[in-house]
Amino acid sequence: MKRTEAQAKYKWDFSHLYKTTDDWKKDLEKLVSIVKEIATLKGKLNDEKTFFQYLELDEKSDMVAIKLMQYLHLLDIDQTNNELQELEGLYGNAAQQIGPMVSFVAPELKAIGQEQILTWIKNSKEWSKELRGFTKFFEEAKHILDEKSEALLSKVARSRGAIYDMYDSIAYADRQEVEIEWQGKVQPLTTTLYMEILEDSDPIKDQAKRLEAAKLFSKNFVDKKHSFAKIYEGIIIRGIESNHIRNYPSSLEASLKGDNISKDIYLKLLDAGTKSIDVFKRFSNIIKNHYKLDKFYPTDRQLKLVKEYNRTFSVEEAKAIITEAVKPLGPEYAQKLSTAWTDHYIDFYEDTNKRDGAYSSGGASVEPIILMNWDDKLNSVNTLAHESGHSVHTLFADANQPYPLSEYPIILAEVASTMNEHLLFDYLYKTTTDKNEKIYLLQQRIHDLVSTYYRQIQFADFEYQAHLLVEAGQPLTADILGKLFKDVEQKYGYDVFEKSDKIGYGWPRISHFFHSPFYVYKYAVDVVASYKLFNDLKNGNTDNILNFLKAGGKKDPLDIMLDAGIDFTKDATYQPLVDAINSMCDELENLL
Repeated sequence: MKRTEAQAKYKWDFSHLYKTTDDWKKDLEKLVSIVKEIATLKGKLNDEKTFFQYLELDEKSDMVAIKLMQYLHLLDIDQTNNELQELEGLYGNAAQQIGPMVSFVAPELKAIGQEQILTWIKNSKEWSKELRGFTKFFEEAKHILDEKSEALLSKVARSRGAIYDMYDSIAYADRQEVEIEWQGKVQPLTTTLYMEILEDSDPIKDQAKRLEAAKLFSKNFVDKKHSFAKIYEGIIIRGIESNHIRNYPSSLEASLKGDNISKDIYLKLLDAGTKSIDVFKRFSNIIKNHYKLDKFYPTDRQLKLVKEYNRTFSVEEAKAIITEAVKPLGPEYAQKLSTAWTDHYIDFYEDTNKRDGAYSSGGASVEPIILMNWDDKLNSVNTLAHESGHSVHTLFADANQPYPLSEYPIILAEVASTMNEHLLFDYLYKTTTDKNEKIYLLQQRIHDLVSTYYRQIQFADFEYQAHLLVEAGQPLTADILGKLFKDVEQKYGYDVFEKSDKIGYGWPRISHFFHSPFYVYKYAVDVVASYKLFNDLKNGNTDNILNFLKAGGKKDPLDIMLDAGIDFTKDATYQPLVDAINSMCDELENLL
């Protein structure tokens, strides 16, 4: 179903945030006004009363900014909407104005010193919630520049950040519809149709059709591959420049610092992925051997192992299934899930100029929202369970932690979402007696797990290598990036596939490379953590996961993980997930 055909309740409606765009603009003026008031405190923050006045104004500005940004997500459902593009531009103008006005804050607080500021905070009941944030602030203080330098960086922040918007414009707003002949008629190659061809086409007769579909699906990226390469190089260079200015040793370490993650943990994850990559290969070969394919391409790896299973799911059916699946988490979780599914909080269906993929977004002053591209397949049910996990995590954190401790970092976010995936599979698998459905469920679950673990580790290695190239002075071209991506694929199990120039051009489709450098490794880390919590839940320990969700961001991520019994410095931590995938492969082979 296209978005234009869907009922209103399945579409975003942000009128609870702002009735009109004029109301949005008034709030933007309010944000600027608050920041101007903060600017009047320059040179006075060494007074305790003024310091607390600053904290109050800063929090107030955060609440308005979160609300303004939430509304701008509407642009993701239509990248061509001129009115929303204007609002985004106005917000960018305001941010450029605001940055220099408050650039004095960090250097001034640094000059006041850790001892004085932490003493004030510890003696204040109202502002003790800021203790963790300011402790981290002073840990990072050596990377704060002098006031003049911070002001200069703020003034050029918008122009330096424009390159991020270029990716969305080229990838989505300028995307041209492509068509393919399928089942006797020429039709638009939507994401839904593409997945249908990969999963449901004839294993032997349609092998070339799958390759054709993959090449067409990536056509927009291939046609503009040189532009994407330059954009990506520019994003990496921008990061390196910022890191040099702030005296970080590397882009990786700068990215990891905010979560207090060591480079060793990152590299250990890459190592763990390569050591057990035979599990990825094993799963791929199950499909190859089942269909007796002489040549086996990546476009063949999603072929359904059972053709008799073509179950589809409406949104309401999916909600009922997920509700049952998460029952082991208890009534408190169920109540939060109901809130996350409020009408108009989820935009379900795909459209031509709508952003691909799915996400959940929320914050202290707004209810969480979800963007999806529903295709009636099991994958959409899984995605809804996943994104709902994020939304429920946000609701739990907001209810149990004061702002800003309610703001959990991204590295914790994917634990809650992948936990729901484990529960969904477990419920569906246990409640069916149909052999074909069991085979289908197993295949999809193994595919999702190897994609979340091995593929994300592969992506993490690719961007690590790309950053190393630029840090070493190597210009990035479309050919260099294309070759690097294929070389890394070979390292992570793609040597089981036939090589072909018709497979497509994959790396620019990974939007995280452009929007969130060194993000994808968190998926792999978190699915390891969530599988541990899932095992705890099966053993009757519901409190472990609920306490995790309620913790928000009150501690460093790895400390919250440790509270849940997860230690990423130990090899044994990674093994249960690998063993589970292997066990599922055993079960799949037995059923086949």
